[in-house]
Amino acid sequence: MTAVNILADGHTGGGTAPFRRMKPELKYGLFSGAAVCLWIALEYWFGFHTTRPEIGAYTGLLSNLIPLTMLFLLLRAKRAVIYDGRLSLGAGIGSGVLASFIAALLVYSFLVSYSRFINPTWIDQALELKVTQWRAQQLAEAAIQGKITHYRNAYSPVGLVATIIVGTTLMGGLFSLGLTLLIRQLPHRPLGKPASAALPRA
Repeated sequence: MTAVNILADGHTGGGTAPFRRMKPELKYGLFSGAAVCLWIALEYWFGFHTTRPEIGAYTGLLSNLIPLTMLFLLLRAKRAVIYDGRLSLGAGIGSGVLASFIAALLVYSFLVSYSRFINPTWIDQALELKVTQWRAQQLAEAAIQGKITHYRNAYSPVGLVATIIVGTTLMGGLFSLGLTLLIRQLPHRPLGKPASAALPRA
């Protein structure tokens, strides 16, 4: 059984019983947040936010595959418990927003802890490279100082509220809109029913 099936079906043995009892939004939100935290930790480890930001620009975009996958699994699980498979847009978006908010809280806590306690000098390393690039572009020193202030504010606890908690939650809502429309077009297999007993598309 693959990891995706484990997450989607939630039954691989007694060890996963606590996950089966969780609300789906909480379970998939925690999985998504933990996976994103691990991804970000690896980015910092390999210097994608400090010494090799040109790579970090691409890995940052790829990280969106994590919440997309988790939201797909969440909405598919939500639809599976509906006998006729008619997952409404409101229910799909609401579940996605809640799961995204839970994931955002986890990522926010990780980023604040990392910047404050684990590696508080990373932002200085990142800015050192950026300042060199800005000066090579012959930007005025006043403009450079403004960019430095903006960059530091963006990674402060207050700045991360906007970019991580608010931004991730809103992005999750948009992802959930598209995914709900997609999932509603897929063949429906009610929970506990074999694939051959799938109902017509909702």
